[in-house]
Amino acid sequence: MKNKFTDEELMAFADKESKGERAMDILGVLLKGDVESTILARRLAVFTETRNALINTLIGDNNEDTNRNN
Repeated sequence: MKNKFTDEELMAFADKESKGERAMDILGVLLKGDVESTILARRLAVFTETRNALINTLIGDNNEDTNRNN
């Protein structure tokens, strides 16, 4: 199956930076509940999990820096 959405489009969607028609296209596919929506949801999960890990790492780094300075 060919991907309808690029990685960049899904990253923007995961970061809530997608607007308009393309965001609605992604939502429409996700809401179908078919095989395509399952695959898309898994691809999207990779981006959200990666973003969350990055944020947690940055927060952890900031906490360590703060603790060192006290």
